[in-house]
Amino acid sequence: IATAKANAEKNLQNARALFESHLQSVFSQRGPGWAEKPLSELCDIKHGFAFKSEFFTDSGDYVLLTPGNFYESGGYRDRRDKQKHYCGEIPDGFVLSKGDLLVAMTEQAAGLLGSPILVPESGRFLHNQRLGLVTRKPSVPWTNEFFFHVFNTHAVRREIHESASGVKVRHTSPTKIGEVVVTFPTDLSEQKRIVSNLASLAAETQRLESIYKQKLAALEPLKKSLLHQAFTGKL
Repeated sequence: IATAKANAEKNLQNARALFESHLQSVFSQRGPGWAEKPLSELCDIKHGFAFKSEFFTDSGDYVLLTPGNFYESGGYRDRRDKQKHYCGEIPDGFVLSKGDLLVAMTEQAAGLLGSPILVPESGRFLHNQRLGLVTRKPSVPWTNEFFFHVFNTHAVRREIHESASGVKVRHTSPTKIGEVVVTFPTDLSEQKRIVSNLASLAAETQRLESIYKQKLAALEPLKKSLLHQAFTGKL
């Protein structure tokens, strides 16, 4: 059982590493038609609004996004019963739309700084402080789905982290993020092709992770059952 558990845990790690390795290779083995520019030439990053804490609630129509809604590896995290909502007045321009790209500008947990999410629904999520709303500049070849992955590369995360300030909790800013140089294909169809391939690989990775998690979950009760039978003389 110990060997089976170790193998399942290793396979689970390998499944996650497979996607990560492919993501990094996309940007390190880029082909023709790629450009290299600082983010400040490609997009604008807007600070969120400092919503008043007296209007925070446990439920409601509007979800107040915080760095806690970001996975360290990128993506939206539903905090369920710990989620903050808001019932006060909302200024214009701070209700987000589906597909909006946000980055965490405060590192509440290790590896969170620069983590991206794509907003999952329109008219429900609020653009809170400490989060940067990323919008492309006019005429720039840009899809949010592709640049979501750009923010997840080791090189971009490393630069954001190294330029951040603070000791216990590190912070960055739109200006500092704008100084980060990124590489990207200038052809939108190529960006979309890469996004599609990464989505397919992510789905397969999640399928494998689910299998190995189920195996790990099944091994623990099996171990307890065998131990019980051994101590009661049934083996």
